[in-house]
Amino acid sequence: MKSIRNAFTPSDVLLSYILVMAIMAARSCPRAALSVHAHNPTVRRGAFGVLPFRATQLLAHDSADQSYGASRYRINQSLLQMRGGSSSSNSPHSSPPTWRKAYLGVGSNVGNQFQNIVTALSQLQSNGDVRLLRTSFLRKTAPMYFTDQPDFLNGAVEIETMLNPLELLRALKKVEGNLGRNLSWNATRYGPRPVDLDILLFDGFEVQNQDGTAATTISDNNLLPSALAMKTDELEIPHPRMAEREFVLAPMSDIDPEVVHPLLNKTLSNLLSSLKNKSYVGSKAQDANKATRVLPLPRGRMLLFNETIIMGIVNVTPDSFSDGGKFSESVESAALQAIQLEKDGAKIIDVGGESTRPGAEEVSVDEELRRVLPVIARIREESDIAISIDTRHSLVAKAAIEAGADIVNDVSGGTHDPDMLPCVASMGVPIILMHMRGNPKTMRALTNYSENDGVVAGVAYELMERSAAAEAAGIHRWLQVLDPGIGFAKNTDGNLSLLKGAEFLRKSCNDLPFLFGPSRKGFIGKITAEEDPSKRDFGTIAACLSVLQSDHDQTNSCNILRVHNVKAMKQAVLMHDAIRNSQ
Repeated sequence: MKSIRNAFTPSDVLLSYILVMAIMAARSCPRAALSVHAHNPTVRRGAFGVLPFRATQLLAHDSADQSYGASRYRINQSLLQMRGGSSSSNSPHSSPPTWRKAYLGVGSNVGNQFQNIVTALSQLQSNGDVRLLRTSFLRKTAPMYFTDQPDFLNGAVEIETMLNPLELLRALKKVEGNLGRNLSWNATRYGPRPVDLDILLFDGFEVQNQDGTAATTISDNNLLPSALAMKTDELEIPHPRMAEREFVLAPMSDIDPEVVHPLLNKTLSNLLSSLKNKSYVGSKAQDANKATRVLPLPRGRMLLFNETIIMGIVNVTPDSFSDGGKFSESVESAALQAIQLEKDGAKIIDVGGESTRPGAEEVSVDEELRRVLPVIARIREESDIAISIDTRHSLVAKAAIEAGADIVNDVSGGTHDPDMLPCVASMGVPIILMHMRGNPKTMRALTNYSENDGVVAGVAYELMERSAAAEAAGIHRWLQVLDPGIGFAKNTDGNLSLLKGAEFLRKSCNDLPFLFGPSRKGFIGKITAEEDPSKRDFGTIAACLSVLQSDHDQTNSCNILRVHNVKAMKQAVLMHDAIRNSQ
């Protein structure tokens, strides 16, 4: 029998000594050391609800944390290897892929900016390892740093991905290159680009590797929303400049204002509020108001919400309550009316071929097409003004967009035709989702909102249901406009409450753009004792101005007024805005 001394070689002795020293080091380190740079626990509200979290940094950082020292860095490296972790994503001990959420900044200032962003997001999802969850609204913003270039279209998106942060970065760069961005070393920094995709925030783990993957053998290694903090030669998360960029913080706040920055330990809404009191360094924009919300249209056009937008009505029906028959017999007269409304100040022409007045009969799709398509085509020959098609039918919506319309205006909010929302999503155009209960023949009996805490709360709730349905169908929020449906399944008191509660509606519906359409409707005639709808323009102006007067957040709200008398409404809006904006 061999002696114990002869049973071990010198290399065995050396290995045993290293193992003992590592075990002693591990026992001397508390569990908190594994979280590396754990900040004080903070309660935050994010996409996963209210959760306690610690903003974490990486176990295998590329440089020693000065507050812990180089020895702490080496210990953490040893512990990670002992527990099965690795500083490389290629290690056999790396965690299997899991779906994690991240926020991306998206932007473009070359070519068809919106289409560039849409194409980039489509390519990013093509391999199945990235899914788009939610979008912000879009804003036209002045360039920063390098200012001699066109304005940008900027936004943010929430995604979930099975890629780790470095893999996602490389996927983003591939998409940017596909769309023509110059990624060479000598490209102008912050210069013009067809598309710009940046990782802003990323879900993190309590213990993780240098590339942001989880240390696998820790059973309670929880996923923490937006908590990743990492820095390598290729990538830094959170984005190092996001706190100084209103064009990043504002879109991020659209998605979730209560997300907490993992290093600054402040919510995005708090960071945005602080930034709005400062000016940009090296920017053409010296205040936050220079970032203008927009509604993207086909062919690279946009509607800018830097003013109240007036929509002019052109009904090509024989039986509309106000102007029925006036433009239904002649395509030329309808087109001329549209051109006149544009001259009077309209930014959108709303063409409708089916009356939805109370008690109206439904019109066949063929008849509706016969009425609207020639008018849309004729308007488009004369003008590039935005055109909306007022319809409940997906076949009409599709044909109208193909004929030159830009927006679908559905008084049923997508409930009348189950194919409407998927159809609009496939075309990639904006939709106006109006609130209505029942249909034109039944809606007068559906005006009781007592079980919904009143008409304003009830309409807000039901509109958000329609918004969620549209988003689920693929119509992202940057393509949605809401309409409370004045006069549709509301009595006089309900209409007045909605006009008075316009600000509540906006806030309850996450500041989505709103269209209000009280023009010449019956409740105005009832209050003013004016039986002739064409003579109700004075009451219409008062109703519309009440909506604007209640709007206290001028920098973020977006209003569209749908009216028959555009010239009068435009003058009233200009006067109202001049008074409100005076010093």
